[in-house]
Amino acid sequence: MSIKIDVHAHHIPARFHEGDGQFRITRPGSDAPVFRWRRGATGDSISNFDVRLREMGDLGVDMHVLSVLPTLFVNHLDPADGLEACRQINDAFADAVSANPDRFVALANLPMQDPEAAARELERTVKDHGFRGAEICTNIDGKNLDDRSLAPFYAKVLELDVSVFLHPSNVLGQDRLGSYHLGNLIGNPTDTSVAAASLIFGGVLKEMPRLKFYLAHGGGSCPYLRGRWEHGWRVRPEAKVNIQKPPSEYFRLLYFDSLAHSVPALNFLVETVGPERVMLGSDYPADMNDLDPVKTVASLPHISDAEREMIYSGNAIRLFKIEA
Repeated sequence: MSIKIDVHAHHIPARFHEGDGQFRITRPGSDAPVFRWRRGATGDSISNFDVRLREMGDLGVDMHVLSVLPTLFVNHLDPADGLEACRQINDAFADAVSANPDRFVALANLPMQDPEAAARELERTVKDHGFRGAEICTNIDGKNLDDRSLAPFYAKVLELDVSVFLHPSNVLGQDRLGSYHLGNLIGNPTDTSVAAASLIFGGVLKEMPRLKFYLAHGGGSCPYLRGRWEHGWRVRPEAKVNIQKPPSEYFRLLYFDSLAHSVPALNFLVETVGPERVMLGSDYPADMNDLDPVKTVASLPHISDAEREMIYSGNAIRLFKIEA
């Protein structure tokens, strides 16, 4: 049996904890906050590795790919403050990984409002700390991911040959999604789909097909829109502005976590993109997580044991260059 690697597992470093679910980052030698936030609907395991390791054992998960909660995205800050916050967060992540190198690898948090600074910070974390890539928002303070200003960041990702995890936050349509937790239930999967569509129809994946993006929450709604995108490209000139091949040619370059909250929905995803493009992911330890992600993948029908092992860890080992 292979190991089990959860590629969607969040962390907030304990050193920033202020009490009562409050966290803040200050400049060295100052009490003035650069960034302040609440952790949201998570328990102590978001920062406590003793609790996390025990719960990982209970779930049969061997390794977490650590990333920040989306509340720690800094794209709205002044670029200098954003960079300072990211450097402190990333250094704390590096300490966590170095204390448990067989259980954790890390993704960088980046000041994406300044793509050149983001590229430099990504390079620092990869070369100095061994990070395996970055987690970025599905939009950069409202800008879609095909925005030309992001070119320096994408070029650095290619140069370093690392992966980028796309996680929704600051989602579209918030004026209509304030009730019933719809900002998460509908906004998150929808914003993820806009991000994927922007990479495809905007020509990013045409120009840089070696970029390795993986999408949170089973890709949001985009796996179920794939046919609509394909038809739209064939009949609408607007969809052909940047790509001369059908969108399916670029859709197949994406990776997805397994967090669909439904075995039939996950089965559709696997049958649509192939088991070599799906990885175990839980959204640990958020309240919207998969409480038993290993069991969810074990419940998939119609796939072989070898294909199940791909989802459990084989794809992640390849994508993140993990020594198993």
